[in-house]
Amino acid sequence: MLKPFHHLKHSKIDSLSDGIFSIALTLLGLDLIGAVKHISESEDFNAGLLEEWSLLFAFFMGFFVLFGVWYEYHANSQHIIGTNTLIVWQHCFILLFAILIPFGTALLGENLNTPNMSWAVFYFGVIMFGDKPISLLFVLAQRRASRANAEILAPTAPFTGEVWFRTAAIYFIVTTAYGILATSAALLNPWIALGLYLIYLVSKVNPVGLLNGSAGMLTKAAKVDGELSKLRDSQ
Repeated sequence: MLKPFHHLKHSKIDSLSDGIFSIALTLLGLDLIGAVKHISESEDFNAGLLEEWSLLFAFFMGFFVLFGVWYEYHANSQHIIGTNTLIVWQHCFILLFAILIPFGTALLGENLNTPNMSWAVFYFGVIMFGDKPISLLFVLAQRRASRANAEILAPTAPFTGEVWFRTAAIYFIVTTAYGILATSAALLNPWIALGLYLIYLVSKVNPVGLLNGSAGMLTKAAKVDGELSKLRDSQ
């Protein structure tokens, strides 16, 4: 059957994502600019600056969350050259939550050390981890549609599509579980939740190393499974 229309190249999504991440990172600084007038009118400049510590804290949290998403996004996709409908819409939800990070950051900055702090930290966590369970559903659907994945990975990719999607599924299962734990903690003690968020950020410092280690382990496991299958077949 003739198929005159083809799925998008992954580079198209990368171009869109870089523009969205750039705008979202810029928006994070608007609250800081808005605080300059209050700081400048304070009798004690440094005391006025210190009064805005919550905005500064939220800015750095939001910035590193968003930058970490961007870093992980490109680390994950460097061997992907093609797309299908599932991949395009998975990226749609990743970008949706990336755009929401400035909103979550503003909520956090305005409500630290207030009666609303628990809910502000909770919703910041929902935005921070919200794409993980959605991405997990898409990855599981991708594995079921493996026949349609032949043109997604570059021919030079050092692993098979099965290893790639299995690695992604495990990653999203772990991060979804951690996100549920960390976000739920906000309703009990928001400072503990913020500590869990920071631990998660530290774990994302080197996504390339994490991906290499995970893919390497699963590749070895796949080879062992293959050898065991051959051995059982020979018997």
